[in-house]
Amino acid sequence: MDTRDISRTLEHTLPEEGLGSLGALNAYWENYGTAHTRSTGSRYFGFVTGGVTPAALAGDWLVSVIDQNVATERHSVAAFIESQVLAFISDLLNLPAGLFQGVLTTGATAANLVALSTAREWCGEQAGLHIAHDGLSASLPIMVFGAAPHSSIIKSLGVLGIGRKNIVTVRSVPGREVMDLQALEAALQGCTSPARIVVASAGTVNAGEFDDIQGIARLCRTYNAWLHVDAAFGAFARCSPVYEHLLQGLEYADSITADAHKWLNVPYDCGIALTRHPALHERSFSADAPYVPMDGRFPAFMNRGVEQSRRYRALPVWMTLMAYGKSGYRALIERNCEFVRHIESWIDHSSHYEKLCPVYLNILMFRCKSVGDRNHETHSETVLRRINATGKLFLTPSVYNGEKVFRLAACNWMTTLDDVEVVVCALQQAMEIDEREAVFTR
Repeated sequence: MDTRDISRTLEHTLPEEGLGSLGALNAYWENYGTAHTRSTGSRYFGFVTGGVTPAALAGDWLVSVIDQNVATERHSVAAFIESQVLAFISDLLNLPAGLFQGVLTTGATAANLVALSTAREWCGEQAGLHIAHDGLSASLPIMVFGAAPHSSIIKSLGVLGIGRKNIVTVRSVPGREVMDLQALEAALQGCTSPARIVVASAGTVNAGEFDDIQGIARLCRTYNAWLHVDAAFGAFARCSPVYEHLLQGLEYADSITADAHKWLNVPYDCGIALTRHPALHERSFSADAPYVPMDGRFPAFMNRGVEQSRRYRALPVWMTLMAYGKSGYRALIERNCEFVRHIESWIDHSSHYEKLCPVYLNILMFRCKSVGDRNHETHSETVLRRINATGKLFLTPSVYNGEKVFRLAACNWMTTLDDVEVVVCALQQAMEIDEREAVFTR
């Protein structure tokens, strides 16, 4: 991304006369065309960002052309396609057929909000309440348990009125980002409220770690707690026999969050919320109106999420799933993970970098090795800027155990082992430049 000479001064007056379609397009591209992140590229390893498959891109273009509002089945075939997509995703995740239903959302943040809203309704039932109708003021405190919840979970607790202060931080296994099951059991035993939600992570955003879903599910059944699995990108590891063990027990979850614009490589935006409690889900979001016909075989998706008017985001997902099938996504998952393993191996033998934790799936956390008395964090920031400035790859910084580190996440369908050499050379050259500058400044 080149932001030089890009004006960021807001204009407060709209031109009286328009430029025309082509004029507006040219004006945008001439002024701002070089200021975009190249996030669809094969060596964009920031955050957990997928690319866009050709089939998904074609579907997204078609979405804008036909411009459907996916509210109910009576509006168009779009509601049927969304139902089909949700069934396909359940199958891709090896979930029992027909057990989970849900909705497509704007992203994993909205999917977590939807799932936790459904969980909130279940919590009300434990005290004989319908919280969506009666309000939180009639409810007992809802307690939420987790070790390393994503920030969107924390945001959702505030939006839903559950309260951020009501999250109970469960002790992690030493040196890891996963829940200690003994600590979770003790916390559930000590909880006096019958309204309990446990949030498990299937791919923590930092190191890509997986909670013991099966063990947590067993405790949730014992202590009558709702189990929500935040699997924004990690869910799709379940379609590979190499990595499916990481998500053993996912079928026991009460709700699951995933994100199609990550590893499914569809355009932004598209999150996935699944639950085995569709009646509670719809009760939480139902808002029937006399001018909207609700009869039909398939759900009124406007009653399953925040939006009333909804973009036809199911079509790019349908296109890409149909185009590449289970085997295509299995190959994508395994190819990305193999790529990261190759980079991990190089890091393990590097004299300049060191790994912070094992690679569990598709994320690698590493840092510069300490050199003399140089400030380690400043040194790492300088090297990271130099790596990204090459334009050959993009990494994001993160913080792990209180220390600033580098984080590489591979999710793009175009990333192959051919990219390994390019990445290794860029990492090596950044440190060689750093060494020369260090000698020069002594």
